[in-house]
Amino acid sequence: MIINIHGFTGNGDNSKYRWLAANIRNREFFSPTLDYCGRSPENILRQLRERASSYLANRPAGAPGLCILGSSMGAFFARCLNLRFPEAAPVLFNPALAPFLPLRGYIDCKAYLALFAKFAYMDDDAGDNGRLHVIIGDADEVIDHERMTKPLLPQGFKQLYVIRGGMHRLELTPEVDGILKSVFA
Repeated sequence: MIINIHGFTGNGDNSKYRWLAANIRNREFFSPTLDYCGRSPENILRQLRERASSYLANRPAGAPGLCILGSSMGAFFARCLNLRFPEAAPVLFNPALAPFLPLRGYIDCKAYLALFAKFAYMDDDAGDNGRLHVIIGDADEVIDHERMTKPLLPQGFKQLYVIRGGMHRLELTPEVDGILKSVFA
C-alpha cells in the first residue's frame, strides 16, 4: 500500500498521486483529502495510522510493504507514521517537519507542537533503516530547510536529494521522476 499525504492547500488527487497511479503497478493507494484546519492533528494521524495498521495486519504473504509519500505538511504526518511503522518506506517532499513554524496563524499550533513533541525526541535512527528519502527544493519559498528540515533528520542521514531551483510546490521534473523510480524500483 502507498499512502499519499498532501500538503496544507492540496487534496488527495494531486500530482504525486497521479504520478503514482501512472507509474506504480500492483499497489493499493490511499490518498485522502484532509482538513488540516477543521480536524485535530491527533485525529488526522489516527485515521492514517488505522489505515496503515489495517493494511499491514491484512496484507497477503508476499504483498508489497507500506510506502508513505508526504508533501509539505503531509510530510509531517508521513514522518510521524514512519516513526510508528519503521518498516515503511517514506518519501518526504519539502517536508514541514515542524509545521507550527511556517504555518502559525493557519493551524492550531499548540496541538501540532504537542504531536511534534511525541515524536521529536525518538532515537536519531528511528524510522530510518535506510528507507527514508527526503526531496527538497533549494529555492523553497515556504520552508527554510537548513533550519527547519535538516536538523530534524536522523543523524548521519544520507538519502537527501536537493533539487536545484525547486520551489515549494516541487514539480515532478525528470530529475524527481528518476528519484521516485529508483525509490520504488
